[in-house]
Amino acid sequence: MSEDLVKQLNSYKAQLQQVEVALSTDEENEDLLKLQKDLQEVIDLTTDLLTSQPAESASTTNSSVTAPVKQRWKVGDNCLAVWNQDGQTYEAEIEEIDRENGTAAVTFAGYGNAEVIPLQNLKPSEDGKRNADDGKPKSKKEQIRQRIRESIRRKKAQKKVLRMKGIRQKREGTKSK
Repeated sequence: MSEDLVKQLNSYKAQLQQVEVALSTDEENEDLLKLQKDLQEVIDLTTDLLTSQPAESASTTNSSVTAPVKQRWKVGDNCLAVWNQDGQTYEAEIEEIDRENGTAAVTFAGYGNAEVIPLQNLKPSEDGKRNADDGKPKSKKEQIRQRIRESIRRKKAQKKVLRMKGIRQKREGTKSK
């Protein structure tokens, strides 16, 4: 049960991160503000539940929640990540890292699907290679190109969050009718 709670907690944190990204473009959106507040409450309650479990499971759970990340991941690194739709592991590239929440936004190679994954769940790529530039641009042109790519990726992620919000609102609207 505690493993499930840890997974759920990581999922809630990832969702909160997505809501905060959406709020950065629409700071006064009441629905997003309410969702942010609700997610924070769920995170707090889940954390309390994890810490209040019996001593044996709590100690193992707490160590998995706060376990240091073994691999020092960087934006642009290739990795293996589990896609939560089917539970299978796929090659992915790290697009963004949130060290505060311990998550990374990854894009699955060859599919284009993006997902926020806890850093502790990422595995080194089978070929063991990192991108050739290792995240450090060489020239000013390369730095500008990298900033533009990162900006585009962020904008795409924000648009995706807004699209998902719109889909959820449509679903809620049809449920209430």
